[in-house]
Amino acid sequence: MTKQKIIFWVIILVITFFTRFYRLSEFPPHLTIDEVSIGYNAFSILKTGKDEWGIPFPVSFRSVGDYKAPVLIYLTIPFVWFLGLNELSVRLPVAIFSVVNIFLVWYLTRRHIFDQKYSHLSYLTTVIFSISPWLVVFSRSGFEAIIALTFLLSNLIFLFEFRRSGYLIHFFFMFVFAYLSAVSYHSTKIVVPLLNIFFILTNFRFLLSHITEWYTRNKFVFLFTTLILVSVTVFFVQNFILGPGSSRAGMTFLSKDYDFTHGLLPKFSAHPLSSLTSSIGLAGLWFKRYLEYFSANFYLSSGLGLATPGHPGQGVIFAIEYLFLIVGFFVLLFGRRFFASSVSRHFVITILTGWFFFSLLPASITNNSQHALRTLNIVPVISILIALGLIGCYEYCRSKLAKSLLVSFVILGYLFGLVRFVDFYTLHYPVELSETRSYGWKQMALFARDHHGEYDKVYVDPQFGTQGPYTYGVPYLYFLFYSRYDPNIYNSDPRRKLGGSDFENYLFTHINWPDLDHSQNNLYIASQWSLPKEVIGSSQQKYFVPFLNQSSGLYAVSDR
Repeated sequence: MTKQKIIFWVIILVITFFTRFYRLSEFPPHLTIDEVSIGYNAFSILKTGKDEWGIPFPVSFRSVGDYKAPVLIYLTIPFVWFLGLNELSVRLPVAIFSVVNIFLVWYLTRRHIFDQKYSHLSYLTTVIFSISPWLVVFSRSGFEAIIALTFLLSNLIFLFEFRRSGYLIHFFFMFVFAYLSAVSYHSTKIVVPLLNIFFILTNFRFLLSHITEWYTRNKFVFLFTTLILVSVTVFFVQNFILGPGSSRAGMTFLSKDYDFTHGLLPKFSAHPLSSLTSSIGLAGLWFKRYLEYFSANFYLSSGLGLATPGHPGQGVIFAIEYLFLIVGFFVLLFGRRFFASSVSRHFVITILTGWFFFSLLPASITNNSQHALRTLNIVPVISILIALGLIGCYEYCRSKLAKSLLVSFVILGYLFGLVRFVDFYTLHYPVELSETRSYGWKQMALFARDHHGEYDKVYVDPQFGTQGPYTYGVPYLYFLFYSRYDPNIYNSDPRRKLGGSDFENYLFTHINWPDLDHSQNNLYIASQWSLPKEVIGSSQQKYFVPFLNQSSGLYAVSDR
């Protein structure tokens, strides 16, 4: 290994440590409900072999209103076993897989994307990918999309390997990682099949010739492999397309979007051809949502949602990268000399183009505008395009002075972008949006864990918010998580079998103060909206957790 390569990997390791692992338990400062759910279900599987609902080793985990993908929960089990049930054990698997993604991007671009003459582009792409705000934000919390991206990158590596070698083993692993990616996160159920079908259709003759060759060479191996792939496909369709795993898609599909149901649909329902016009309107809304992912604000100011709505925030890439992203897209289409010729340059460009456009599709058909997490699959392509744009601009500069000025401009732009991102992520985001991350439930859960035995009942109201009780949380999972409540006891509770979430003397329900029996000695954990004004700040108030912006928060008050 050359001195330059050693320096490169040292830089990558330093970047990795500070962006993925440094103070991982503290930033973001609070586990989301999804992270708590993943952690407690992993804890439950570890202790009982069942999830929180008593289902043995499920392939889809029933959650609050939908079903979670299983891969991250099962990957979290050994970390919970080794480190205990805490913030670190829940976040560490995703952080580790995020690091694996960096090495996979380097390997994919070094071996299959860029020509050997331009191998330095693979290192540049890797650096851009490793410091991407888009990736860093989701690498430090329990997001399944990071795991799905790992398997998607592995799928593409074997796709290129198969196109180069024609070996059955490469084709087999291509499909193995495709399925693993598809069952890891909901958006890859669309991206991965489309990308692999696109590969098959554009390389049909190549594939057909090798299928014939495999069958002729060893019929048994070919038929056995085919049987495995067909069986896995049937299992995948039954459980993740038609089964419980499809519930999330039904909940978030574009037809459930507020703009469609309350804006467009009422206008179409009065039309004689309401079904046709509604379909046309839905298609138009989808096209609009798809085009929104080409809007500058997504990339420059609001894509990551690190600030309150309506205020300038952080885009999914650094501002300095936007121009090079645009240039890079044209270089992708016309700069064929940069790409590997070991297969064909046309093949590389085709796959990258398909990867780009398919990655935006899942988010565009769901009921959110500009959703960074659902488009995470595109980050490696974006990093490749930025690297292409940088090298394209650098080569366009003819004089040494022009090249020096460009390099200085890029370095200063990245330094400014890094400082701005760190400011948003460590200062603005935790404070301004602490409510949206359910801040306060951890502290209340720990307080109740230590004091619930002093009260007859502990009422916990899931509704809270700064402006009113408009946010509906799922506090019971925080109380289970931070008390490390025995899953065996929880699963055997008859209230759980009826679909409830109460356990011991905890009651998770809306608090209507006048209707409750205050002759007992009860504890009430709720926002200010569910409690009389006179008890707040009085001797009855036992504990208070304000949101980090000091507006409102959660209160614990008692009858006495």
